[in-house]
Amino acid sequence: MAGRRRTQLLDTILLIGDAAAGIAGPIRDAGARALLAADALHAYEAVLRGDVDLVVIDRCLRDRDGFAVVEALRAWRTAAELPVVVLAGAGAAAANDACAAGPACSVLDAADGPAALHAAVAALLAERRAAQPDACLDRELGRSMVAATCEVFRAMMQLDAVPGEVLVAPAQLRRAEVIGSIGVAGFLTGSISLFLPKSLARRSVAALLQLPSPDEVTDGDLVDAIGEVTNMVGGGIKTALFRKAPLFDISAPSVYVGDDLRRRTVADDLCFLAPFTVGDDAFEVEFLMATRGAGGTGVQSALVGSMQKA
Repeated sequence: MAGRRRTQLLDTILLIGDAAAGIAGPIRDAGARALLAADALHAYEAVLRGDVDLVVIDRCLRDRDGFAVVEALRAWRTAAELPVVVLAGAGAAAANDACAAGPACSVLDAADGPAALHAAVAALLAERRAAQPDACLDRELGRSMVAATCEVFRAMMQLDAVPGEVLVAPAQLRRAEVIGSIGVAGFLTGSISLFLPKSLARRSVAALLQLPSPDEVTDGDLVDAIGEVTNMVGGGIKTALFRKAPLFDISAPSVYVGDDLRRRTVADDLCFLAPFTVGDDAFEVEFLMATRGAGGTGVQSALVGSMQKA
């Protein structure tokens, strides 16, 4: 099998201009990638690389009119292939008329604020996904892992888990001081695991249990609380994927605490690995799919096949 692959696992939204950049935070919190471009040149480069799913662009850029940029983008990608949102400000009605007469795109009022803009962008992205039923499952897996993990850490511990780039790679030996794992069975077969340093695990549990200091967290506290966190992350991933198909059931979580835990898997298994940082600490969430012999499903075999061709 080929080595690790940096595919576009997450929905990628290109934000062009200062107003568009204002919704980067909500987009990342929702489990998508936000690419920033200050001007038309950098926007063209991003789209030509082919890793953009949706564009949000200011009506007026530093170097060019926003609609002129959209017209140029349409020479490469159709409206169905690349939805475009123009942030038009107070003149949204006039801008909408101009948009209707020119390149195909949607127009939003930048004055509505980041939350409203992000909701509108998310709806357009959902429409695009619905129009492409053959979209790769690996993208849905990556997006779901990021979104579920960020939401659990924010809601349960009030901690900001910042995602890195999700990777697809053959499974391998992985080490950690705290490991929470939950079994996956059904349409997909394998496990979802959290690999945490003790420092972050104690900090997270202290916040979850409202303890004054991480030093007061015992190993017993770690086992119970990280089990709940693992269960919530696994449930969040399942919920997100269930919108696409009834994918799997999850088992009760198992949690291990030690100074140097090792978890070895079969080399032919497929691993989706999402890295995160919380301040100075780093941790990983892994979606491991068993693909050997009769243990893997047709979907899993297809994903492994795509790895071999990568």
